[in-house]
Amino acid sequence: MTILIGLSSLPFLHELLFNERRVLFDWVPNLGIQNFLTDQNGKILGYSHYRVFIYFFLIQIYTLVGWCGWFSVSKSKNYRLAILVAITSSAYHIFLILSNARKTDFNLVELKMISTLILGLLIFLIFYFISKKKDQKLAYAQAKFGHARTEIVNCKLVFLWLILIGVSVLPYLHDIITMRGEGVKQWIPNIGLEELLTNSNGLVWGFNSYRVFLLSLSLQIFAQIGWAGWLHDSAYKLYRPFLVVPVGLSLYQIVILLFDQTKTYMNRPDIKLLLILGMGAIICYLYFFKNKRFKQPIIQNINELHTEQTLTKNH
Repeated sequence: MTILIGLSSLPFLHELLFNERRVLFDWVPNLGIQNFLTDQNGKILGYSHYRVFIYFFLIQIYTLVGWCGWFSVSKSKNYRLAILVAITSSAYHIFLILSNARKTDFNLVELKMISTLILGLLIFLIFYFISKKKDQKLAYAQAKFGHARTEIVNCKLVFLWLILIGVSVLPYLHDIITMRGEGVKQWIPNIGLEELLTNSNGLVWGFNSYRVFLLSLSLQIFAQIGWAGWLHDSAYKLYRPFLVVPVGLSLYQIVILLFDQTKTYMNRPDIKLLLILGMGAIICYLYFFKNKRFKQPIIQNINELHTEQTLTKNH
């Protein structure tokens, strides 16, 4: 539970470690990591600054943890295997960062799109053939007891799979829409969004370019979906209330980006730190001291589920 609250700080941990001049605070111990990762051009694994590297690396770790958590609690869900596509996408981008391969062919948007589609198709075919066998057993059982025919694989489930596979492109959506150093790609229709978001100083909603804005926003949304899915499917987990902290923090970060508040006090790291500590303290109070209202329904649901499973086995 404490770990979940601590993980909520990953998207803005770089702000707690560095000041506005991108210099480490005095209280941060110098472990020599920056010097070890700096190349002869003064870049940190391809990034312009150590602070930027820390941000993108930690937001990817934060995202991966959320999606892995969702996968771990969705054992009874028919869309569980589709989550593997999103996990693979997040893990692959961590590999690109650590291997300094972001400017190589391994990071080509065409390669990532084709790989996502092929992986999604293969996983769905595996799921489909497994489900067909379950469908046959289910059809036999339903016919025997006179129940209406139902299918495991239906249009609603396929649509949900397509959504989850589509969400997996969010970590590289900026590569689909824009090109490094050239702006929006020509085949993208110009609806005036970039001009609308650009201020008189040339900043796009507080960012140096439209590409960086899209990257930051899509990463936050991608992380939010993973953590929200984990919260949704962890109905019988005692730690479920504490998932509200990272979900709430991710939503707060998205609101900051969408309303151009990145340069205001609302985006200060101390404000966000107080926010997650406040949410954590409130949940801890409700969880440990108001357990009759907050904790007991969860335990009761677990006991009812265990009783139902026992009766099913006996019959």
